[in-house]
Amino acid sequence: MPIGLESAWSDFAGRHWVIGGIVASLAWLLWGQSLSNKDLNGSIAWQCVAVFVIVTLCVWAVAKGEWLGFACGLVVLYVEIRSIRRLLALQDRQK
Repeated sequence: MPIGLESAWSDFAGRHWVIGGIVASLAWLLWGQSLSNKDLNGSIAWQCVAVFVIVTLCVWAVAKGEWLGFACGLVVLYVEIRSIRRLLALQDRQK
C-alpha cells in the first residue's frame, strides 16, 4: 500500500465508526439468518450477538453525541429484534 493510503483508511474509519458498527451488526444478523434452516437455536444466538453489537453502538453514539448514528442504530436494532421475534415464533410453531 502507498504510505498515505493506510492513513486515509484509518482516518475514514475514525470518522465513520457508526457505519462500521452497523455493517458489523448486520453481518452477524445475516450470518444468523443463514443458519436458520440448519440450527434455529444457533441462528437466534448469532442474531443476539448482532443485537449486542448494535446496542453497544447506540450507547457509544449517545456518549459521543452522534444523534444521526443513534437514530440509524435504532432502526437496525428494530430490524434485528423483529428478525429474532420471527424466528422465535417459528420455533414455537415447530413444537
